[in-house]
Amino acid sequence: MVKLTSVLSLASLAFFAVATPVKRDMATIQADIRNISSLLVTWDNAVNAFSGTTKGASAIHSGAVALESAFDKGIKDTQATSNLTTDMDGLLLLGQMENSSTILVGGLTQIAEKRADFVKINGTNAVIADLNTLAAAATGFIGAIGDIITDAGVVAQATQFQTTWAAAFGDAISDLQTGL
Repeated sequence: MVKLTSVLSLASLAFFAVATPVKRDMATIQADIRNISSLLVTWDNAVNAFSGTTKGASAIHSGAVALESAFDKGIKDTQATSNLTTDMDGLLLLGQMENSSTILVGGLTQIAEKRADFVKINGTNAVIADLNTLAAAATGFIGAIGDIITDAGVVAQATQFQTTWAAAFGDAISDLQTGL
């Protein structure tokens, strides 16, 4: 009977360890942002180096896939975080994302400007598909950050940030579809 009780105790402990979500914190989100920033630089370098080859398009695609994964991890980690306790925490996270914003928008602009190179290799639809999934992940991450911010003024900034990124992706996709 003692052995059965200890086996059941261990089994229930293992169940609760697996079933209980792990709470994340501000440091985890900041680490996600640093990873995203690094991956954005890699993706942007691939975009800037693209000269109309399938190898170059593959590098852009690989970068987009890695970024989407990092944004998705950031969303999950942010959703597992309690609401931020100060407006400064929210501003800090948004500030870190803003530092990468120019890289993202610059890369999107370059992709649109290289439309003819994508057309030459029949890669336009593939890059549009990548941008659509990347847009959802990127704006979803900003939205998740906005969801844990409690200060209304900072929430408004997060919403504006999300709107700006959505518009940048939308413009790049539209330009790829119709030309500049």
